[in-house]
Amino acid sequence: MLTIEQARIYLASMGITLPDEVLVPLVETINSINDCLNEHYSPAVANMIRLYLLGLHGVVSGDKYVTSEHAPSGASRSYAYKALKDRYKSLFDLLKLWDKFGCATDLIPTDPTAAAKAGLWVSRGGCYCGSK
Repeated sequence: MLTIEQARIYLASMGITLPDEVLVPLVETINSINDCLNEHYSPAVANMIRLYLLGLHGVVSGDKYVTSEHAPSGASRSYAYKALKDRYKSLFDLLKLWDKFGCATDLIPTDPTAAAKAGLWVSRGGCYCGSK
């Protein structure tokens, strides 16, 4: 079972901070797959799956991450933006690597970088009239 504190620590290690209004229901939703995870995986692997799923949601919620911090009160914090596509893909690949039984599949957020596919279909009209 993933706790709020574990979620905060993991997301902070990625430079992501989510407000409790998002984090609490997100953790509850991730914990909703515990029965499936417990049935198919060791506790360690189940925890990795939960964390990578959390990471995916964190990354798509905001792609800003902390690159450096300073303190004893010359307070400073630097942010950078890594390509969302790269962060999403690496976490998605890790999640799929661990979750062989697909317990987390229904909870995976849609790839925010996927381009919409559209096509053009052209037809030429005519009449097929009997034997002509």
